Amino acid sequence: MKKKFTLVIDDAVIERAKRHARALDVSVSELVEAYLVEQTQDQNWAPPAGSIMSRITGAVSSENKDLSDDDRREQALREKYA
Repeated sequence: MKKKFTLVIDDAVIERAKRHARALDVSVSELVEAYLVEQTQDQNWAPPAGSIMSRITGAVSSENKDLSDDDRREQALREKYA
């Protein structure tokens, strides 16, 4: 069962989230849900086949360890959609 969940987020972050979601062809709600699922999972959990989480898992490589997660994510998207 799905429920409505209200968040208070900075406007700039919302706009970046919308662009990121569009690039992945998913909704912002799906992105947030996938993130929360990932953050609350146990070590043996795997995303359901065909889910948004399974589609984006591994999309960002662990190269460039000196970059933040956000910077690596943006870099990967730029490379993929440039």
